[in-house]
Amino acid sequence: MHISSIPQHTSPSALDLALRQARLLHRAAQTGTLTQALPALRRAHSAGLFSELSLSSLYRQRHLLQRKHFLRTLAAEAGHASWAEYLPTLRAQAAHDFAHYTTGREYGYPNAWFSTHAEAAAYAAEHGGKVVRYGQQAMVQAPMPH
Repeated sequence: MHISSIPQHTSPSALDLALRQARLLHRAAQTGTLTQALPALRRAHSAGLFSELSLSSLYRQRHLLQRKHFLRTLAAEAGHASWAEYLPTLRAQAAHDFAHYTTGREYGYPNAWFSTHAEAAAYAAEHGGKVVRYGQQAMVQAPMPH
């Protein structure tokens, strides 16, 4: 076997992480429990998708959501008008710049959630923990015990 035929294991790119995040959000929104679906639906709703619907209406109609809605959600959260506009940024960025891509499944309670990043940062400065953005909202991941 030639060395060139051995598969090379590479780290995922920022684009790979974003696509994975959209897939996980989509799955959580459509097939997850209420506690799994609501964070994904809140992110889409906060990003301006389906703003004409209440969050509870969006939950009842979640079967209509498609992957493209969560791609647009990620783009809006990053400050872009569309997924197509966001793609060049993703392709140019290093994956470690996108560590905030997470479904939130590993975050829950006792982590503290805040309406704004500033509120979360102030809390983290006083109590410790790591601030993680979720659209316009943020949470403080409780510090791990040593």
